[in-house]
Amino acid sequence: MGKFGEKQETNIEKNIYIFISLIAIELFMSFSFLGYIHIEPISLTFVYIPVLMAGCLLGPKESALIGAVFGLASMWKASAFYVGRADAVFSPFASGDPLGSILLSVGTRTLFGLIIGLLFARAKKGRHPLIGILIVASIGRVVHTMLVYGCMQLLFPETGFKISNTWNDICRWDFIPFVIIADIIIFLCYRFQKSAFFQRLFQHIDMVDQMNSRVMPNRIGIAAALAFVLFSSFSVAIYFTNRIETVMVWYQIQVSNQIAYDLMHLQIQFLLGIISLAVLVIIVIVLYEKVSNYLYFEAKLDGLTGLMGRQQFFSVGEMLLRQNASRLLGRSGCFIILDIDRFKTINDTYGHPVGDMILKSVAKNLCASFGSHNIFGRLGGDEFVALILDPLTKEEIEKALNGMKARMKETVADLDVTCSAGVIPIEKGCSLQVLYRNADRLLYEAKKNGKDQIAFGYRYRDIQS
Repeated sequence: MGKFGEKQETNIEKNIYIFISLIAIELFMSFSFLGYIHIEPISLTFVYIPVLMAGCLLGPKESALIGAVFGLASMWKASAFYVGRADAVFSPFASGDPLGSILLSVGTRTLFGLIIGLLFARAKKGRHPLIGILIVASIGRVVHTMLVYGCMQLLFPETGFKISNTWNDICRWDFIPFVIIADIIIFLCYRFQKSAFFQRLFQHIDMVDQMNSRVMPNRIGIAAALAFVLFSSFSVAIYFTNRIETVMVWYQIQVSNQIAYDLMHLQIQFLLGIISLAVLVIIVIVLYEKVSNYLYFEAKLDGLTGLMGRQQFFSVGEMLLRQNASRLLGRSGCFIILDIDRFKTINDTYGHPVGDMILKSVAKNLCASFGSHNIFGRLGGDEFVALILDPLTKEEIEKALNGMKARMKETVADLDVTCSAGVIPIEKGCSLQVLYRNADRLLYEAKKNGKDQIAFGYRYRDIQS
């Protein structure tokens, strides 16, 4: 979390925002006309596009899970009385073979997602990944159709569907338009994922998440927003249901139990569609807020090193000390102050560009030595500070600092650059300003003892790791 200016590798495969968004898109398409567009004589079915997107953007596991969501939605829709006999076999309540229906509805779609994810992963490793990805996107519908028809042939032969019916699907009017649209969507997803904008966007989001994990661990706000969305969605659905019943009573319309069930079934589909749309809106708002927070935060960072400036370091550090007081008590969290020996001489001898290179090297290696779960700052000139919340022993801290100095010397091999540091343990009731003053006195001792030294507070010998 310390060096926000340095580019970090974003773990796209684990990105929860994309994954939740694709689940919401899958449900929204399953319960809206966007999943099934009928324009005579063409009928376009896009409901498994999110599975292809998950395979391209995320990985086999994620695309398999999206496939399972697709299957569950399909199974629910098939559980109404108004569906045809061929569709009824997808429902464990209507088919007479619950296990077979679950395998057909959920099993085949999960397997479809897994296969697609593996094919996309293989395509990305090829010599021409874009061509491979477009090929996988083009055959996605065929793979899905083969799995579904093959399972129907095996488990429900009475329907008359066989794996050979895949060819009939390929010959449909909507096949070529679907392939073209699927290829365009996957192409745009792949190019967007590889774009500098996408990488920068999720780096910023990842950095804000790292900050929030320490500074704002309380997720009550997000939970409250989700609870409000669910409550509002249920309120709309209940109101809609009540109005339908009122209209029927007003016009003295009597309906059978089957019709009443189908009406309720459609209302639940409506509810799921509304919730999925609301979740997408919340995700967009959350991501926008995170990017805005990052831009606000970035404006206060040190422009050269990307570390926090004085005001921000002390503001965030005091907040962390308050929030982690109980966790840090009796453990070896510490405050470190570090500066470069004879930095003014280096600047005067080799020039400011070399001095700037050294400052950036110190910042980079200091963050790398202690990890992103702590905070780092440059208070001005060659003075660096770090608030280490991780429980580390004196030996571990010394090893990390010496490793930092060794890596820094490799960066500036032609120069004799050394650093001195003062390290003070975090104690109960100490403010960051007190820790800073005590560590600064230790830094003075380190320089007095010949520079290139690390001076530890005497209380370290009493701290249990």
